Amino acid sequence: MGRSGSRMIALAALAGFLLASPLPATAQSAEQLRAEKQACELPNGFMRAIDNSVRDAVERINAERRRVYEEQAKSEGVSVEAVGQVYARQLRSQPHYRPC
Repeated sequence: MGRSGSRMIALAALAGFLLASPLPATAQSAEQLRAEKQACELPNGFMRAIDNSVRDAVERINAERRRVYEEQAKSEGVSVEAVGQVYARQLRSQPHYRPC
């Protein structure tokens, strides 16, 4: 298996890890924001506020996601963007998934 194949396996394992490891709770969780149609998921693994009243919550969620993505990217030897994209693909199977 080539280097790119090994990276794909590592990214798939990472996606499972990210979904199994809940991000710290905020005043409003990503799940709540999606369910209430106040935020949506971007293809890069970050959220976008639909309702301006939740902009701060979305910024906190995105900051925590970035921290997790950076740690994983460093440990796996891949880019932060690659980690975010894998996570975004995995989110599609989550309850209340709402793409932008």
